[in-house]
Amino acid sequence: MANGIPTSNILQPGAISVAGGVTQALVSQLQLLTPQYYKKYVEKYGNEDYTWWLQTYGGMEQVYNQQYFWFENRGKNMLAVSNLTQVTIPAAGATVTITVSDEYYNSGTQNPIRVGETLRIASSNIEGEVLTVSTAVAGAFVITVAPKILTQAFVSYGSTSLLAGEILLLAGDTDAGEASSSINPQIHLDVKYTNTITEIRESWEATDLAEMTQVYYDNGVTGDIPNGGGQSGVSYFTLKGLIKANMRFKNNVESKLIRGNVQTNTAINNSVGAEGLIPQVLDRGESVTYSTIDISKLHEITRIMDVNGCAKDNLWMMDIFQRQNFSDGIFTEYPAGAYVWGANEKSEEAAINYGVQSIYIDGYMLKAKKYAPFNTEFTTGKTPNVDYFRNFGLICPQGETRDAKDASKTYKNVTLMYQQPPKGGTIGNGIRVWRWGGASENPSNGTMQDNVEMITYRSLRAVAANQFIIVNNPGS
Repeated sequence: MANGIPTSNILQPGAISVAGGVTQALVSQLQLLTPQYYKKYVEKYGNEDYTWWLQTYGGMEQVYNQQYFWFENRGKNMLAVSNLTQVTIPAAGATVTITVSDEYYNSGTQNPIRVGETLRIASSNIEGEVLTVSTAVAGAFVITVAPKILTQAFVSYGSTSLLAGEILLLAGDTDAGEASSSINPQIHLDVKYTNTITEIRESWEATDLAEMTQVYYDNGVTGDIPNGGGQSGVSYFTLKGLIKANMRFKNNVESKLIRGNVQTNTAINNSVGAEGLIPQVLDRGESVTYSTIDISKLHEITRIMDVNGCAKDNLWMMDIFQRQNFSDGIFTEYPAGAYVWGANEKSEEAAINYGVQSIYIDGYMLKAKKYAPFNTEFTTGKTPNVDYFRNFGLICPQGETRDAKDASKTYKNVTLMYQQPPKGGTIGNGIRVWRWGGASENPSNGTMQDNVEMITYRSLRAVAANQFIIVNNPGS
């Protein structure tokens, strides 16, 4: 029997039943999208730097407090519960007593079950109706269910019992009968997610004589000086150092937003950090392991994408090892580059199209992209025995998600968040650059040193993180 599709990342329940209904006012903090800022940032730093991935989205949104938040629906709109213990050999037409094993809310005191609800057994499609609900024990509600067909027993497929772990689908107030009365409502639940802006900075310093010294080379350095942070001297050596410091600053911003996490150890300093993209996906997304990335593995991934409502267009960031495995696995099965099922069928849905950068399969476009910064060897020239992001990939939806509280508002799946730095120096694209020291063009003291400082206040918001999928080979 085929295995099911993983759903452990989908929070349960997605709704609860409350007598009399519930009124709950939650206001989402809406922010202003300003994508033009981000395009300027990309132009400044060039397309060979680490920020190539972030520029895909081109979104940058300003917030006015360190903490920001948004709302998402808690789970699926359609509901199900599970049976805790086996109900052994119930008779045909007999009412069964079931303990609900999970899908609770509010410390186990609420769940979606209600009297009059139709239940449908996932494995056998046998229907029953909830007659009573006992909420006496938190986290272990007891319900009684009568099968709808008198000659049927309320049992699992291929069994004479209702098995432990059986999924029971909630199917609404169907077959309500003539002159029926109302049923308790099921209140759709939302989840508030928060993240914080963190402070990222870099410093550069040179003495007066260092900046006045002539060296052999006078060109060839890739990159730019920070806007508003040029040196006061003429030495190309110190200019190179300033350019490299600027590039490291940008790379450190990128790695913090992709890999970094919050800070809770106040013994270090008073920063709260920021949860980066990958930690957010680890918290709320799905993971797939592999030994070989072939068509079967891609089908497994697209099944998960179906369940989580993923965007049709996706960016698949891969380290070099996974990128090579991806190419080898696909080319092994389809060395000609494409295969169409059926002699005369030429529809897009029937074809697997494999190109240099993308593959279209099961209705999803997966754009494969080698993300070299995943590999420590690439970033530092050092080879660790174990590298966390070796054989690692991240599938990122390139779509939008509606706000759970205001359907007229949409968010991109990934948005760069920032606070505008305080006035002073030169500010652009959320980065503040200023000079100080007696040898700088802004002589602020008597010491003949030229100092350039860079700081930015940034974070990354991953909306509908369940639509992101981590693909890795942990045993490699």
